[in-house]
Parts: sequence; structure tokens; C-alpha cells
Amino acid sequence: MSIALLDPAPAANTAMPSRTELTVLGMTCAACVRRIETALKRVDGVADAAVNLATGSATIKHAPSTQAGALRGAIEAAGYQVLEASAPRARLAALERAADLEHRGLVRDLVFAAALTAPLLILAMSHGALPGSGGLRGAWLQFSLATPVVFGAGRRFLVHAWQAARRGSSDMNTLIALGALAAWSYSTVALASATWNRASAHAVAPHAYFEAAAAIVAFVLLGKLLEGRARRRLGDAVRRLHDLVPAHAHLLDAQGTHDVALDDLRAGDRVLVRPGERVPADGVVEHGASAVDEALLTGESLPVEKLPGSTVVGGARNGSGALQVRLTHTGADTAVARIVEAVERAQGSRAPIARFADAASARFVPIVLGLALVTFALGWLVEPTAAGAALALERAVAVLVIACPCALGLATPAAVAVATGRGAELGVLYKGGAALEAAARLDTVFLDKTGTLTAGEPRLVGLHAIDGDEALLLARAAAVELSSEHPIAHAIVTAARERGLEPRASAKFASRPGAGIAATVDGVRVRIGTSTWLAEAGIASGPLDAETERAAALGQSPFFVAYDDRLAGWLAIADPITADARVALRALRAAGVEVALLSGDRDATARA
Repeated sequence: MSIALLDPAPAANTAMPSRTELTVLGMTCAACVRRIETALKRVDGVADAAVNLATGSATIKHAPSTQAGALRGAIEAAGYQVLEASAPRARLAALERAADLEHRGLVRDLVFAAALTAPLLILAMSHGALPGSGGLRGAWLQFSLATPVVFGAGRRFLVHAWQAARRGSSDMNTLIALGALAAWSYSTVALASATWNRASAHAVAPHAYFEAAAAIVAFVLLGKLLEGRARRRLGDAVRRLHDLVPAHAHLLDAQGTHDVALDDLRAGDRVLVRPGERVPADGVVEHGASAVDEALLTGESLPVEKLPGSTVVGGARNGSGALQVRLTHTGADTAVARIVEAVERAQGSRAPIARFADAASARFVPIVLGLALVTFALGWLVEPTAAGAALALERAVAVLVIACPCALGLATPAAVAVATGRGAELGVLYKGGAALEAAARLDTVFLDKTGTLTAGEPRLVGLHAIDGDEALLLARAAAVELSSEHPIAHAIVTAARERGLEPRASAKFASRPGAGIAATVDGVRVRIGTSTWLAEAGIASGPLDAETERAAALGQSPFFVAYDDRLAGWLAIADPITADARVALRALRAAGVEVALLSGDRDATARA
């Protein structure tokens, strides 16, 4: 008997594709994106390449055998720079340095261009009304002002256009360079011809467009400067996420406590987190108790109580207690690092609508060049004179400059980057551009209650003592809650102090998250929590169920209190709904979106 394996998978195909992220410098328009993607896809083993103009990132999916050097080499061969930095913080710092360098260069060139273009425009628009601005002398003065602008401040456009032409392609720089050079070249030739034919200083100067050539460079430089500032703001969300994690940590070892850089931490290290500080990396609490604000990860505005054995995440802010934490994940393996990676990946992803922009921009520059040539030809055919040629050139230059495809290639990726970055700041993570675009078609939204619809500031709004001694009930409850860092505990302690009841010391404190707490006060074992928490001690909450249900119907969260083995009363906590939440809910419903509530409270409280 023989056995055959049906459709076996080849071993070579079992390897998962690798993914490489590179930061690219020097891109100016959608044509640059297309050029880099084409170059990367020609590398052996590359399955797909996606380049984002707004974030300056290139995401490449390739076979494990493909070397990173080959990917960098393909980008550099296409005429662009690849940022050499591996660690997220180092890469971000290097990217900021490159952006600052480019910003300073743009400011320098813009100031230089504006300083020469402003008097040039005044001379050109005066039409000889100013002394010395008319005739050949005025034309040569315009030439002397325009030439440094075109070939000095505008050199970057000429160089990029030449590099694109050498590779047999065209981009935004091609349009700018052709527009500026056409206006400058025509004016220079006309001026030289007039000077040759009429050497007199009083000769009539030809119609020149030196001011147009300089203005093209100056205004595009201003646009590039504003665009650069917009791009730098795209990274603000990622930078703020990085800033959630401290740069240093208090390492505990045999020699004591000393500060080390975050990059030097390893899984298994023990660190001290002092009150008010942020946790440096993911780990488990070994000693201490505190309330930790984990809103960056959970969106929950109320701090979470942490006891020995509790897990904490890097970037979470510690409350008033000191914690000793044994680290389980550091560096790129932490929750914050994965959030940053998700945000960067989402910012670099393409929305489906971007495919239309990419397809249009791929054919845009050649079409614009053709339209400019047709415009010039038709203008000259209509009026085949020197004046007609000048007018035709002016209109052709206008077509070249106005039709620059910068916005076409930048608008969609910039919108995705801004939306995902702003969402991350507010605790909303988008998987990518496709998810962001699909959000416009949502018909149902699920909202968390505490801290999302409510203010996240609970306060005591009601209490009842079976024996009538509400002051004793509150005093004992505050004594128990004094050992807890939970915001509800803070609300009870604050209410007691407002009534002149200073909490006393307690002993044998015990807590179970989501159930309740217990401690011994004046020899009495006091329990505070849910009916299940009391039932475990054999205490029935039935006599007070009707009262607590009425409190819950008012939107309050009731908790039972027991002394030793008997029911003593209840406390009610409320977290008020914010005005912003009411406005948001009305806006969602007006947009036809159904709103549902997710809450850990009892059904009556949530519905209230």
C-alpha cells in the first residue's frame, strides 16, 4: 500500500514575507512616489512597495532573502536619500534634523528670492514710470535681479528637473523649471537681440517676463516652506506618543538604585516607579500599591488600582504610591511601541481614493507639458508676430506653473496622516487609510461610559445606614478606602473629610478588582463592594436590593457595606455626564448613527 500527499506546499513558499520600513528624503510630488515605487519593485524578491509622500516613508514587502542594502540602493539610484536610523527615537531625531536642515535652506532661499523679486516686480509693474526703469537700462536691471533668483534660489528646482530628465521622467520640478526658464530665456534672448540691434541707451526695450520667472521661483519656495511645516506637524502625534515613555528609568540591582537610559533596559530588570512618574516599560508589580492611569492604552479615564502581581504598561502614569516593577517587555516589544508602529503604519497607508490620485498624477505631468506646448502653438498661430509669441509664451508658462501636481499627490496622504495622528492623540487608533475612509459609512457607534461620556470624577451622592448612624458608616468606609488608590475610594474619603470625619487607620486590607475591598477598623471587619463580594462572606444583600435598584435607576453606582457578618448599609457613587458628551450624542443621532453604550455597571445604572 502506498500513501501520497495531496498538493504539498513547497518548502520555499512557507517563509512569511518580510516587511521593511525606510524613511526617504528628497521627495517633492506624486511623480517622486511613483518613481521610487517602480525602482523598488524592480528589486529581486520585492512583492510590493508603497511610498507615502506626506510621511516620507517607504513600506516594502519582500522575500526574506532580499537584502536591505539592495532596497536602499534602488532608492538612491532613483535620486533620493535613505535615512540611516534603526531605533524609533533615533530615526525620529534624524528625521527632525533633516527636516530642520531643509527648513533652514528653504527660509534662506525664500528670503533671498523675496528680497530680489519685490523690487523686480515694482520695476516691471511701473512700466517706466520710475526714473531709470524704462528702456534697455531698466530691462538689464530686471535681468540682473531675476537671474540670481532663477539660478540661485531656484537652483533646487533646476537640479531636480535635470535629474528627472536624465532618467527619462518628469515631475513637479520639471513644470517649475520649464516655466521659469521659458520666461527667463525668452526675455534674455529678446533683451540681447534688442541690445545688439540698438546699442543706444535710449532704445525701446522689448517686452520681457523677468518678473514672472523670479515670481514663479519665489512663490513656489513659499509654498514649499508651508508644505514643509505641514509635514512636520504630521509627526507631532508620533512624537507625543514617544514622549509618553520616560527617557530614563530607576534600575534596581544589587548596588541599589541608579538611573539608566531606556534603551539599556532588558526583560527581567527590576525598576522603581516613584509617585507621579511614568512606567518605563511593560512589566509586573512585585512590591507596592498604587493607582495607575492607563488611559493611553485603554481610554479609561479612571486610574486602575495596581497591587503585587498586577500588570502595568509602559507610558502609564503612576499615582501616589511607589511601585517596584519587574519588566516583561522592553523596547519595540512594549505596548506603546506597538501603538506607535500602528500609528506610523496607518499614516503611511493608502486610502482607496488615493489610487485615483496616483493614477491621475502618473499621467498628469506629460499631459500638462503637452497642453503648454499646444497653448503656445495656438497663440503663435493666431498672432504670428513677436508680440504674439510673447503673449503665447506667457500663457504657456501660466499653464505650466498653475498645473503643478503638488496638491494632487499630497492632499490624500496628508489627510490620512493628520486624521490617524489626531486620532491617536485622542485614544482612537485607525488600522489604516481604508478603515478611515470606511468610517464615513458607519451606522452604529459603541461608547464606553466612564470617562468617555462621564467626567471621570466620581463623587459620593448618597448613603444609607440600616441602624441610622450614617456618620459611622461613612467613617468606617473611609477608613477602609484610605488604603486604596482607586478613584471611587478617593471620592468616599473626600466626602468623609468634607463632613469632618477624618478616616482612622485600618488593618488587614484586602482587595479584589471589580468586586470589593475589606479591612479591619476598630476591631470590626468592614466589607465594601458588590452583592457577590458580600455573598462570599455569607452576607445577603436582599434587604437593600430595592433601595440600590432605585439608586441605580438614577444613574448612580451603589455599593453595599457590611460589618463583620451583617449587612450595614450602602453607598452610592455618581460620575456626571459631561456637556460635551451630550452634544456629541445629539450630533451622532442627527447624522443617522445609532449609539450603543458599553458599561460594567448594572443595567439600571447604564440605562439611566
